[in-house]
Amino acid sequence: MENNILLKQNKNKLRKAALQKRNFLAQTNSIKRISSAIVSKILNSAEFLIAKNIALYYPYKNEVDLLSLINFKGKNFYFPSCVGTELKFRKYIPDAGFKIGKFGIKEATGEIISPKYLDLMYIPALIANSRKFRLGYGLGFYDKFFSKNNIKAKKIIVVPKIFINNTFVEDKLDVKCDKILSD
Repeated sequence: MENNILLKQNKNKLRKAALQKRNFLAQTNSIKRISSAIVSKILNSAEFLIAKNIALYYPYKNEVDLLSLINFKGKNFYFPSCVGTELKFRKYIPDAGFKIGKFGIKEATGEIISPKYLDLMYIPALIANSRKFRLGYGLGFYDKFFSKNNIKAKKIIVVPKIFINNTFVEDKLDVKCDKILSD
C-alpha cells in the first residue's frame, strides 16, 4: 500500500516537471520543430502507409502536433472523445471540424468507431520509459481503454526524445505500448 502511494507521488511530481519543460519547449518554438520531425517520420513509415483507420489526438498543453496528417488522402482519422468516464474514438470529418469536449480538449464530431477497426494509434504522453509505458495526465483514460478493449491496432507513444527516460516506474494499471516515436 505504501509503495503505491510513493509511486503515485513520484508520477505526480514527474507530471508537473514534464509540463513545465514542455511549456519551455513551446516558448522556444522547439515543439514545432519536434512535431515536424515526427510527422516526417510518420509519413515515411510503412505502418502509416498501410494503415487505413488511424487514431490521432488533438494536441493539448503543447503536445507534439500531428494534425497535418489529416490532410493525407485515403485514410480515415479518429480522435479521442471522453464519453462519461470512457474513452471512445470518433471519426474526423473535414467539413465538420472539431468541437470542444471534456477537459477543453478538441474532439472530432463523427461516428464512434469500434476499436477492433483501428489499425494504428498514435498516443500522446508526458513521459515514456524505455519499457514502452507512458505517463499521461493521471486519469487513466488510455490505459482503461486499452485494458477494456481487445486492441489489435499498433499502439505508438508520441513524445519528444528528451521525455524518454526511466524516471517513472509503471504500475499494474499501466498498459504497455508497441513502440515509442520521437524526434
